[in-house]
Amino acid sequence: MPDVLTPPKPPKRPTPVADGPIALDPRQLAHARLFSAEARDKALRVIVRHPDPDAEKTLIPERKLSINALRPDLKRFHGAKIALTWFPWWLWRTPCSDKFGYLTPASIRTATKLPFDFATQTLLGKLGDFMADPSRGAGAESTIPAGYTYFGQFVDHDITLDISSTLDAPVDATTINNMRTPSLDLDSVYGRGPALDAFLYDFPTSGPPSAVKLHLGTNTPSGAGGPGGAGGFGGMQVQTDFDVPRVVNPINPALSTQTAIIGDPRNDENLIVSQFHHAMLKFHNQVVEGLVATGFSGDIFVEAKKIVTHHYQWAVVHDFLGRVCGNAAVSAALSSVTAAPNSAFSMPVEFAVAAYRFGHSMIRDSYWVNFIQIGATLDQVFAFARKPNLPVLSNWVVDFNAFFSTGFTVPVNNKAKKIDSVLAPGLDTLPGFSGMMAMLATRNLRRGLALGLPSGQGVAQHYGIAPMTAAQLKQGLPPGEAALLDSNGGILLSKTPLWYYCLREAAVLNSGNQLGPVGGRIVAETFVRMLKRNPDSYLNVSGGFTPGLPSATPGDFTVADLVNFAGVTVP
Repeated sequence: MPDVLTPPKPPKRPTPVADGPIALDPRQLAHARLFSAEARDKALRVIVRHPDPDAEKTLIPERKLSINALRPDLKRFHGAKIALTWFPWWLWRTPCSDKFGYLTPASIRTATKLPFDFATQTLLGKLGDFMADPSRGAGAESTIPAGYTYFGQFVDHDITLDISSTLDAPVDATTINNMRTPSLDLDSVYGRGPALDAFLYDFPTSGPPSAVKLHLGTNTPSGAGGPGGAGGFGGMQVQTDFDVPRVVNPINPALSTQTAIIGDPRNDENLIVSQFHHAMLKFHNQVVEGLVATGFSGDIFVEAKKIVTHHYQWAVVHDFLGRVCGNAAVSAALSSVTAAPNSAFSMPVEFAVAAYRFGHSMIRDSYWVNFIQIGATLDQVFAFARKPNLPVLSNWVVDFNAFFSTGFTVPVNNKAKKIDSVLAPGLDTLPGFSGMMAMLATRNLRRGLALGLPSGQGVAQHYGIAPMTAAQLKQGLPPGEAALLDSNGGILLSKTPLWYYCLREAAVLNSGNQLGPVGGRIVAETFVRMLKRNPDSYLNVSGGFTPGLPSATPGDFTVADLVNFAGVTVP
């Protein structure tokens, strides 16, 4: 078990030698039976001694991930051996090949962005106040099952991580490292693979040596406990492996703080996303078991990871994006976006800091967690991520029947809130922040200002889409918020912050059930571009890809199919 008290040291590049095997760190060699010594040494010589991009392309993804860790220019944050709030300085001081960037040209950004001054920051603070005003309630429900709010959060953690930018001064997005691989490759789950992040993996003690699973955690038995001291009932099914793996304090095990040992610590920041990460762990393990049962003769781990990743990517595009962007926007992106495999890519901040943050408005103020915890508050859902980092009790295990359309016959009142400019009251103050910056809405608005995002109207111009009118932007708003938009010469109506514009567009043009033409296009095209440039994605499978795992509709695969297959629905 890794030592959670000792900060990790910067990884060192191995010393090149002329001949013979390359000496790696002992942890890098752990369970190296997955990779033949000859293949590993050959790959290392290619990358470390004689860099050759063409030779590197011949490596399978798992070996490329392991090799990349040796490069001084490709260090990313993987694993959760340290607390979420502490990222070592060398991670953000070290150059990284993946950067953030801009979708729109500089001319449009310059002409349409808001000025970075005190007056604008004050105006955005007031707008954030209106968006998170508790008197407005949590807003109306959409037609989207609530699970997609947290699936979207999980996906975000798989493709973006900014640990260095600030809100206090203008920042050029092209200087910011993206500490996640923007490829939908599930590095947030698999880390750098079994050879380097062995602590994430459960290696077999018998049977095929390549049948490597992901570690699961043990939840505590049903009974009184958890937020509010909520209890279970005697007949409730007792779960034993329905949590992410955790580590207790090695010096004093009696301490209840338990750090999640997962590929991205952000996936333990609330109960629902943590439980979905657990679902992905079980998803992989179920696929491994299936390959073992059928007598698969190749590398079981590599094949299982490929199957899991391709089905996950399919569900992102054909289920998630279809719901939040609309099928027409997804089809248009699939047919119009061109990106060669391994082509250059910068994560557009118009996506990461604005359009894709629509999920913040979908958060409910209470959830039907399972058929015992009905009406769990948002504070209770987030309580598991705060000290003492409660392990999941079996009476708090999320029943994903209540979050996705799994075919369960009992109706469950768990719809996501509409995509609009109203945030759940429980989000007005986030743990760990204070004052004005405690407001999520204000933080989002000010981040867009600092990064010099173009206005919503500017992006509409870039796409050749008719922008929303001032009347549309104010439609249905409380009088005070409408008056604020009119103030200061109506600057927020002529240069509307892109995040706010996307929310208003969804609310007015699509009744809050999906993104509008600007927001939907940004999101759909960004995802499709990420997948088309990823040579290992399902879109680049030779001969095409059709989901083959069990599903409600043969040839399709949804998030509901994923949680059903993973066995995290509790009937």
